[in-house]
Amino acid sequence: MSSTTTTTERKRRRKRKRVTNPNPSPVPLQPEELDLISPLPDNVLHSILSHLPIKDSARTSILSSRWRHLWKAAPLRLDVPIDQYTASSIFDSQSHHGPIESLSLSRSTAPALDRFVQSAVQRGIRELTIVYSYQVAFTYELPRFLLSCNSLRQLSLVGCQFPKTVLPSIFPNLTELNLNTVPVHNDMVQILLSKCRSLETLRLIASRGSPLISISSLRLRKLVFDWGSTYFNVKLIAELIIKDAPNLESLMLGECETRDCNVKVLDAPKLQLLGFLCVAFKSLQLGGTLLQQQPASVIQVNAMQCQMTMLSSVKTLAIKMEHYFDKTILDLLRCFPCLENLYILKYGGSCYKNYLGKGIWDEHGFLSFLDHLKTVTVKGFYGNRSDVELVRYLVVHGKVLRKTTLLCSKAFSEKFVEAKKRQFCIKKRASSDLELFFLRDSNSNVHFSLWNELISFEKAR
Repeated sequence: MSSTTTTTERKRRRKRKRVTNPNPSPVPLQPEELDLISPLPDNVLHSILSHLPIKDSARTSILSSRWRHLWKAAPLRLDVPIDQYTASSIFDSQSHHGPIESLSLSRSTAPALDRFVQSAVQRGIRELTIVYSYQVAFTYELPRFLLSCNSLRQLSLVGCQFPKTVLPSIFPNLTELNLNTVPVHNDMVQILLSKCRSLETLRLIASRGSPLISISSLRLRKLVFDWGSTYFNVKLIAELIIKDAPNLESLMLGECETRDCNVKVLDAPKLQLLGFLCVAFKSLQLGGTLLQQQPASVIQVNAMQCQMTMLSSVKTLAIKMEHYFDKTILDLLRCFPCLENLYILKYGGSCYKNYLGKGIWDEHGFLSFLDHLKTVTVKGFYGNRSDVELVRYLVVHGKVLRKTTLLCSKAFSEKFVEAKKRQFCIKKRASSDLELFFLRDSNSNVHFSLWNELISFEKAR
């Protein structure tokens, strides 16, 4: 009897507990156990997956039912060695039906390339790279269906060529075009600029074509022009003319263009970045100001009407000079009164050649750009007497100078740094906010690719 009573009482207690707390709260999860990613919208998760290698993206399907099919619709980013795959094996619509964000194709036969490119166009390709050949004798002719691709935003070509006849409208939404070892004649440049209405960035690298290239574009913001060298066996052009570029902000030139070519920038009122000017340049016209190299390393400045207008817009200047002092650099710097950022690439030559003694910079007086100069970067700093005199002059006279970075070609010690600071007269610096950095330049012996286009236009400003 007591046993029956006890059992009945237990049932009553359990029933009362259920009534008083019909929905018991679950055990709280620890912070590390919370899944904060899965509840995100599909488009956000697709963006995350698009940055993973395709195999890793597919592996996420085992995480849960939420992730099972997400990877199939995520944008693809592919770098394909064509010889190892076929277009059908890469673009299998049964396994993946999402768009293609970017595709990089290496050299193969033209028919194989055509099949890959066609499949990419059908899947809404946005960024396409085709590397066919770095040799001038071998080129891949672009298929006409690529020229009318609406989804394409960025196109990079190596060893390719455009069809002899082009469509009335080409690359309608293309914003960036990079051409390397591509036959580019002046007529083709005019067609590209006039028909690619959205084009903002144009890079012409180691290409070949006309002795004259003329640029006119209402939308172009960035132009990189490195026509090449004898390494590519490329015939250099004689003249580069930028006639009408009201929105051009960045102009990067290779050494051959400033040394052997007449460069004329007739109308670019928003130009902020100019480089890489070789100290031994031939002729440079900016708006109404003509800078022309004369015998004995003297720059003749012929200022016409509206003088200094465009030169005043330049805030970042990059120059290339040898390790010894050259008066040409002084004449060049005088032409940019509102300069804020100065990049100097030092190269070649004897470290002591043409050294004219201590204080050589001071003898030429105060340069007006020092009232505005904020940053200085010297690549290829050895610490010889000419290097020291250059940095000392900028440190002592730069009134608003905030940062000076010296990229040293060789390993250096703390003793070396302290010795150079004393030689720079760092205690007499004009700006109390100045910070001085010594860094090891690990890429000093590598072709600097226009110094990575000046650190991607100073990290996009």
